[in-house]
Amino acid sequence: MLFPLIYFTLVLTTIVATAALPTLANSNIFKTQKHHVVVETIADNLEHPWGLAFLPNRSMLVTERGGKLNLVSPGGKLTRIANVPKVRAEGQGGLLDVAVDKEFSRNHIIYLSYSEPSANGNKAGTAVVRALLDLSGKARLRNVKVIFTQSNKTDSDVHFGSRIVIAPDKTLFLTVGDRGDGNRAQDPFDHAGSVIRLNRDGSIPRNNPYSSGNRALGEIWSTGHRNPQGAVWNPSTKSLWTVAHGAKG
Repeated sequence: MLFPLIYFTLVLTTIVATAALPTLANSNIFKTQKHHVVVETIADNLEHPWGLAFLPNRSMLVTERGGKLNLVSPGGKLTRIANVPKVRAEGQGGLLDVAVDKEFSRNHIIYLSYSEPSANGNKAGTAVVRALLDLSGKARLRNVKVIFTQSNKTDSDVHFGSRIVIAPDKTLFLTVGDRGDGNRAQDPFDHAGSVIRLNRDGSIPRNNPYSSGNRALGEIWSTGHRNPQGAVWNPSTKSLWTVAHGAKG
């Protein structure tokens, strides 16, 4: 599958009350049935931005699928972060999601999901690294450690999933696509087409449904997914909700 080279603009969208409409030089205000929506340009010329996460100081970490990780200040200054893991940027693969540890103010830990290349580079699978974000000098990652790597890498360039959600109990959810093979999503001993749940160090939580590893891989939380690229923790139901790309027809 071929994808054109496209550059995007990073925008910040805010819903505001009519009485509180801001006057921003670089913003557009759109009126909907019940709200006014303010769209403000923050940064532009990004190549296939995929994931975004806010730091406590309101700066943003933004991934570009080609393999770049950026720090974007509230004022729009873009800083490239060094020492990002090597990715296989083909098709839908590359550097994908980014998440900030719930104790970031203390430990400066972030997580990145990406299409991890095989040793010879011609195959890939979804993986997650844990790293320390060092902004003390030249922005870079330190102590980069792979905490999850998908089994059975293939040469498929589609359906990596890759959304990261950190739950209130500080466990980490990762969505993994079926890699273009729906049958793999039905195999409980295959990571493809599953939601993975890990402790933040990559170990398997004891209360996972298959933690014993007898009926399924211990890190699997659920199976049968196509390509879940949307995921969020729902505080009302106290559960993970996912959205997967579905076939047309």
